Amino acid sequence: MIIYSPFMGLFAFMMAYWWLLILTSIAAGGAVAAMAAIAPKAIKGEPKSLSSLRASMAITALAIVLAGIGVFIGVAWLFAYIFGFSFGASAGVYLVTSAVIFTFFIILIQWLLSPFFINLAYRAHPPKTPEEKRYQAMLDEVAKRSHIKAPKLRIAETNIPNAFSYGSPVSGSYVAVTRGLLNLMPDEEVEAVLGHEVGHLRHRDVSWILALSVIPLAVYYLGQMLIWSGFFGGMGGGGEGRGRNGGGGGGALLLALVGIVLVMAGVVFRFLVGNFNRLREYYADANSAMVTSPRRIQRALARLHIAVEGNSYFKHQVNSSTNSTLKALFIVAPFVEINGGFLYEPDEDAWPWRRRMEPDLSRYRNYDVDQLIERIKNEKTDPVQEIFATHPPIPKRLRFIDNIKYTVNPLEA
Repeated sequence: MIIYSPFMGLFAFMMAYWWLLILTSIAAGGAVAAMAAIAPKAIKGEPKSLSSLRASMAITALAIVLAGIGVFIGVAWLFAYIFGFSFGASAGVYLVTSAVIFTFFIILIQWLLSPFFINLAYRAHPPKTPEEKRYQAMLDEVAKRSHIKAPKLRIAETNIPNAFSYGSPVSGSYVAVTRGLLNLMPDEEVEAVLGHEVGHLRHRDVSWILALSVIPLAVYYLGQMLIWSGFFGGMGGGGEGRGRNGGGGGGALLLALVGIVLVMAGVVFRFLVGNFNRLREYYADANSAMVTSPRRIQRALARLHIAVEGNSYFKHQVNSSTNSTLKALFIVAPFVEINGGFLYEPDEDAWPWRRRMEPDLSRYRNYDVDQLIERIKNEKTDPVQEIFATHPPIPKRLRFIDNIKYTVNPLEA
């Protein structure tokens, strides 16, 4: 007689979950290592023109969608092959549909609610002082030149110099600038940064990135589902007429192996979405060059470069503290982490020593960056770092603006 113990069942579940974590971690790590290895050949130079940039964005988005559809069809066919077309075809379609719908709702909820969490996390508030309200007027003018409805300005109370745009149908559109950025830049460069962020809103970049992100997440979750199915014997074991492998041991092993491959594919898809996001950053820079001037956005980027790269505190905060999803919002965000924490800036009253850690950004405000722009443009960039990034390196962004300046603003260029 077999006596069932709930504790034994829980132990079996935890062991299976432990092995699932190990397999998915190994698979994801292998995919990351492979992408790092091919980075020198995969990462190309900056776009040479606006037309080539638009073509690259279209090709990348189309490749992600078509490859995703191919993966989903392949998984459905695999189930039909293993379990028989009478049972497996419908089961495969159900599994794929469930993964896509589950992922869609996760991203939809994130899109709708994230603006409220972002405002809370960054202590972002509406303009209060006359000086802050002047930046709202500046944003209104930049939005008018970009032919979109003016977003709401928010001041993020953190000393890290950055800016980002975000929003949803529930909250409306926002552009946030940090206190550090306002302390760092003169007004004409703040206007150029606002032109970049308005470019994201004009091009609907949040919607594009979230829509494409459904595919890597769905593929990843689908891989986990197949590994689970393999662990539990291929959906309950064999049976007469259940296909070539009978859904038994051979089918279970095949499902687990395909699941591991899908986990790796999900990570690769994520890198493809990261590449698409880098292209959209160039596109936002182009908008700023059009509605302000090419030189102003170059100065703003160069000033950000020297302020962040030249300070270990800022580099640590930008590289280590920010969630990879949030990094896609920023104007500068060097690395994407596979697992990262939400950026939380503790209250200075609770952590008074942070006042001594944060550098004085005002010393960069009147700094003549024109002499540094050419030097920064000539800096070599690391393709391995870039392939893990949501944003192109600033030297490449400066060179891209040079490539398009006669097109977007011939009088000033």
